[in-house]
Amino acid sequence: MTAYKCVKCEEEVDIDPVNEKVICPKCSHRVLLKMRPEDTDRVEAV
Repeated sequence: MTAYKCVKCEEEVDIDPVNEKVICPKCSHRVLLKMRPEDTDRVEAV
């Protein structure tokens, strides 16, 4: 399961993109953003 956020209603949903359609269950919008973890790794440039 992958976490997505709807662009239209901002609902957070868990969807398996392989077996399920990528559609918001609340508003049926088809544009969802993949959620990223808040603690991302940062690499300093040299």
